[in-house]
Amino acid sequence: MPKDFGIFASMQEDEEKKVTYEPKISILIPVYNGADYVADAIQSSLAQTYSNFEVVVVDDGSNDDGATESKVKAFGDRVRYFRKQNGGVASALNFGIEKCEGEYISWLSHDDIYMPDKLLKQVGYLGSGERDHVILYSDYSTFTTDVNRSAQQRLPGVLPEKFRFWITMDSALHGCSLLIPRTAFAECGRFNETLKTTQDYDLWFRIAEKYRFVHQPELFVKARLHANQGSVTLADRARKEGNQLLSNFVRNLTSNELQAGTGKSPLLSYAILATRMRSRGYLSAGQAAMRLAIARIGSAPFGETVEAIVILARGFPLTYRLKQVLKAFIPQPARQKLRMQMSRFLEPQSKLADTVRVSHYSLKRKFSEVYQKNIFEGRVSRSGAGSDLSQTAVIRSAIPSLLEDLKIDSVLDAPCGDWFWMKECDLGKRRYIGVDIVPKLIQLNRKSFESETISFRCLNLASDPLPKADAILSRDCLVHLSFADALKAIQNFKKSGAKYLITTTFVNRSENLELGTSFWRPLNKQLPPFNFPPPLRLINEGCTEGNGLFADKCLGVWKISEL
Repeated sequence: MPKDFGIFASMQEDEEKKVTYEPKISILIPVYNGADYVADAIQSSLAQTYSNFEVVVVDDGSNDDGATESKVKAFGDRVRYFRKQNGGVASALNFGIEKCEGEYISWLSHDDIYMPDKLLKQVGYLGSGERDHVILYSDYSTFTTDVNRSAQQRLPGVLPEKFRFWITMDSALHGCSLLIPRTAFAECGRFNETLKTTQDYDLWFRIAEKYRFVHQPELFVKARLHANQGSVTLADRARKEGNQLLSNFVRNLTSNELQAGTGKSPLLSYAILATRMRSRGYLSAGQAAMRLAIARIGSAPFGETVEAIVILARGFPLTYRLKQVLKAFIPQPARQKLRMQMSRFLEPQSKLADTVRVSHYSLKRKFSEVYQKNIFEGRVSRSGAGSDLSQTAVIRSAIPSLLEDLKIDSVLDAPCGDWFWMKECDLGKRRYIGVDIVPKLIQLNRKSFESETISFRCLNLASDPLPKADAILSRDCLVHLSFADALKAIQNFKKSGAKYLITTTFVNRSENLELGTSFWRPLNKQLPPFNFPPPLRLINEGCTEGNGLFADKCLGVWKISEL
């Protein structure tokens, strides 16, 4: 036999292995009063291009006069249907796992949709390489009413050894994208039925101790956003459970996981976790991470201590308690050196003083000083780093098509800032009105940019009557206002007669904080005190500020009449 014939035969055997690896997969759909959407989920399951699968639907005690059951049974014997007493999603999933016959389980929420090639591509990946103790997950997209208009949610993809740190930091995983071997439930346990909103992340964190989570950078799931989904109806409970869950995650991460996640020591990793948890609104989890960081300050090298304190000082107010910690752990002779070291990392004291001082000014005086002193420290735009061409690349590309789709002929930009990035956005022949509260800024905009279709006005968004336009674009505005002023601005938007509001929202935040003496904070517009409904559209900005701390920053679109 020729030498290379043996190589060919080996290759042929490998190909046959790929083709012959066809494990049975159970698509598990838990549902409760889901008659509106469950048929779409089942249809997307039955449309899979992979052949060896079953669809198992668990009705978690629906009380809608048989509407859900009727929708499911319309599919006949193509679906295995089970009904149980109501106990919540976790109990329905655990019940379904018992009924599933597949070697792998793929969970699908009753209001979400699978892409036709989800199972085929996931099995293809497993068939072509290592599959022992492997769980696959993918990217996903979100939509509201039109499944063909969805916003992509691309995940970074992390090494398995960084996975538990990543889901602690970001919680961006979509459970319906996973393909899970049955053995994982036998080895690691099942969903915690006492948890109503975080049962999935609790299980993924436990499973990841023994299984490798591998990312496939493809869109396999379309997730529907609507007013009746659990993340909306159970928002208060989700915040409480999220705080407890993430606090446990922080405490259970190993030193190796911390160092793999940040490339830094456990002390610095805990400091980073603390600020991240607080920025997401998980205050208890942030405090848990801060305590773990502080406990290590006394034994850490001096330079590392400085860096950790700087990180904590940036993320938390430098409270009396933290000052006491410094006194306890830093010897008196080293404190002056520490202050000098910190000054290299922290904002200049004049900037910090400016922040506290102007926080009590009227809006006009406050933002006039921001502009005049460049307190936002923008290098190319006095509106700050978020208004440079890098941070606005995605939205500058998306806004023209959005305006076209919504049939918007006129736009009120509130506030317009120094018009640095918007001048690069193709508005076509639409009428554009930019408004801002800073007189000098508006004067300069008028002199530099006004034309037949572009105009600028000096107005207070919270109180002055606004020009009428089809849509109001209010990017990076309400995040800088107190709740009271933000709600006044929204009421003013409603009075203007505009049809749409396009505004900034941070979709993964679990709590909105008051402004206090800060200059800004992330806000999720679907949470109190705003309580917006699910957006008609979401455009993820691809924000890279803060080393990915604000990757959930989006422009959301709402009908103003529904606010």
